[in-house]
Amino acid sequence: MSRVGDQKTPTIPMPSVPAAALWEISLAAYLRRRTDLPSLALKPLGLLDRYGEVAVGPDHMAFDGEDVPWDKAVRVIVRDVVEVVSDAAMAREAEKIRHLLPPVPGRKWVVDHAMALLGEFAAPRLTKARGGDVVSEVVYRGAFGRERTLQAGVFAALVMATWPQVRQSLVTTARANGVDVYGEASQYEAPGVPAPVGHTAIPQDSSDDDPTITLPAQSDPAHDTLGASGASVMPPRADLWTPAEPQSEG
Repeated sequence: MSRVGDQKTPTIPMPSVPAAALWEISLAAYLRRRTDLPSLALKPLGLLDRYGEVAVGPDHMAFDGEDVPWDKAVRVIVRDVVEVVSDAAMAREAEKIRHLLPPVPGRKWVVDHAMALLGEFAAPRLTKARGGDVVSEVVYRGAFGRERTLQAGVFAALVMATWPQVRQSLVTTARANGVDVYGEASQYEAPGVPAPVGHTAIPQDSSDDDPTITLPAQSDPAHDTLGASGASVMPPRADLWTPAEPQSEG
């Protein structure tokens, strides 16, 4: 059975800056193109079609299957990937994948390959002093105008660190829609290096009361069955990898 690292890295078309058409990718879509999947893995992998998703388009963005229209977005927060991805976060991702998949043949294969892929992405970036800027949070207006926070997962963060154009498309598209962008200070700290128009430091007085999307608590890894964490299975949908070419609105 092939390992993730044994496969050739697929060529992925990048989104335009700013986004002119919907571009999206998920961990499941990437694994389909990166590995020779056995038939047993196809069914559980389909349940992860929006897991780890990062999407950017002229009308909305998305992380992990949750869409945020740009006209509802309030601010985008950019951080270094080493602030988003940690050993603890990687462990939680493995547990989250196990909870999302039912106890069917092929689950262990999918989890092993998913974590191998995450580790392959993470290793060369997390050993640097700075691993690269990523969009870590998008604050938007929810019901009754209350602010809510959508956080990027580990895979989405590593996608943006691996292909900076994805982060650039998110940030530039946000600004084009009048959304504030915070946290790109590091690359403009040197004297004489101007910050781009619309650049703002990360606000320090954000409320801790805002509801935030979090990962489920870890369960006993010795039991490879679905736990009672309350995690729900994301609805399967078509292969989540839309290239950047403009599509008709049909």
